[in-house]
Amino acid sequence: MQNDHRFLNPFNFVRYLPPGKESSTGDLALLGKCVPPPHDRFLGICGKIECELEAKTLIFVSDSENVKLIRDNHPSYRFFRLIDETGKENYAIPSTSLRGMLRSIFEASTNSCFSVFEGGMLGKRELPEKYNHKLMLHAGRILSCPTKEGIIGEVENMLALPLPHNKFPQYREQYKLNSKSIFVKRKGLKIENVSEREDSGYELGYLKTSGQGIGQGKKKNEYVFLPDTTSQIYNLSYEIYYNYIIANRNNRQEHTKEPKSYDTIWFRANENTHEILEFGYAQIYRKPFTKSIGDLLPDYLHPCSDYFRLCPACRLFGWVHPNPPKKSSDKIAFAGRIKISHATLIRDNGIHAEIPLAILSSPKPTTTYFYLLNKNGKFDFYVEYNENARLRGRKFYRHQNPDPQEYQRAEKWQDQHNRTIRDALKSGAKFTFTLEFDNLTPVELGALLWVLELENGMYHKLGLAKPLGFGSVKISIINIYVLDLLNRYSAFSESGWNNILYQKVSLIDQFKKAMSDKFSTPFDQLENIMDLQSILSSPPSNLYVHYPRNTIQPQKMGRNFEWFFQNQRIGHQSLDLACEDTRGFPIDFRQQKRHPSPPHKPRKNIS
Repeated sequence: MQNDHRFLNPFNFVRYLPPGKESSTGDLALLGKCVPPPHDRFLGICGKIECELEAKTLIFVSDSENVKLIRDNHPSYRFFRLIDETGKENYAIPSTSLRGMLRSIFEASTNSCFSVFEGGMLGKRELPEKYNHKLMLHAGRILSCPTKEGIIGEVENMLALPLPHNKFPQYREQYKLNSKSIFVKRKGLKIENVSEREDSGYELGYLKTSGQGIGQGKKKNEYVFLPDTTSQIYNLSYEIYYNYIIANRNNRQEHTKEPKSYDTIWFRANENTHEILEFGYAQIYRKPFTKSIGDLLPDYLHPCSDYFRLCPACRLFGWVHPNPPKKSSDKIAFAGRIKISHATLIRDNGIHAEIPLAILSSPKPTTTYFYLLNKNGKFDFYVEYNENARLRGRKFYRHQNPDPQEYQRAEKWQDQHNRTIRDALKSGAKFTFTLEFDNLTPVELGALLWVLELENGMYHKLGLAKPLGFGSVKISIINIYVLDLLNRYSAFSESGWNNILYQKVSLIDQFKKAMSDKFSTPFDQLENIMDLQSILSSPPSNLYVHYPRNTIQPQKMGRNFEWFFQNQRIGHQSLDLACEDTRGFPIDFRQQKRHPSPPHKPRKNIS
């Protein structure tokens, strides 16, 4: 029944911790920011870890170099392969995929920096009356775009004249014609005629066309922009330009994602300095929030920018300065201390036939009741990007049980909105790989071992279609070898390799104790660890896991936005904290009301 169907969102967030206790020595120092060890000498533990990786659900790692385009520009991908010494292609997982998977867990579990982070200013469309009408709305044409290197962009102020739909229906909502040059004949401020070519009595103008907006009433006209008598030039900074790109990267129309020279736009500016403050392709553009994403992330979690103060993840996996300084003497990179091999297939448990995947959603950080908490760390439907909000944390996709899984598009439909995958491997497929490490301390090695195996019942997520349930894998550590350098180089007959698999538990315990000491909380009660345990473990058996929608069965064209509209109007429900997210959402808010979440209780260690 529809009112019995409840679901979990396919992703949730792992919260970050405060900085914790500081120390200049010992394990606490290694779990904070400090100088990395040099690469020109041996100062710590060196060795290698042999691992097996087993798929617990369908798994698919894309080979991006072998993509087929079939009907309606629909892409079809195959599984990644490597060629062995005999010239035969074999299924494999590239080392870069393994590295990214492990680094994301390492960063979250050690409270390291957000190494991949876009901190731009987001915005949302408002009703017309909610815009700042103290700032005049201008019509403009971009003459040049700004650059990251400091070159300021320029926008020419234009005169905007209506192009009525009833007189010029050929331009009605034709957004693809935006910025097109046309010639117009006018009388005063009224357009009398248009022409595609220059003629006597006609002026050169530029179309300002768009789709149906969200303003009051029905849209009645497009616009033509003509050179203004003032020819005033306004400045467009790279910050405002970049913030626009971040806020509009999910736009349906490609031409509105990244503004280009000669595009026609609407903008508001500081009239004293002629600095553009806001702009967009429609009069109802995305109005910037008062705080950017970067403003809400604490400084200590921003990507590392000082070689002498690198977080645990940057010291282990490597680091590149996000904004390299101009002085050549400054250090701008550090090579990681681990090297991961490709994973090669050792057991094939069957290959799934061709699958037209369901439509994969893009990130929507403007859905604030999913992406933000209030400043007290609690979920709040009405929270926005301002001084009363904080980021939820690091986004992770849930582990989903193999049955049931909703990964195929309804009616097996194929178009430009989804993709098809060929030869996904079934659960039970097994791979092997090796991880080599240099100059680790015991607590760093313990952290790495914990990240590799996780707790019992927890699974990594790997590859494509993670929100559809693909890619849950379990890593098992088979052997841990360390190199006894003194033994190796003091006798020709000694290799120096020792298997210390028996020390695995004690090394992991050392990491857990150090985390408990640094953050003054038992390891399994740390917020980041509880959230990881919840997201990467099996969900409650009475809940489905899928994108929000208001029908039990998935629809061919998706239409997931209808659920969000209904939540906006009558549901008013936020995403729970990961470790408390056990009730899920209803698919129809008109029939169900979700009960308040129970008081927060520390989650028990599931190992």
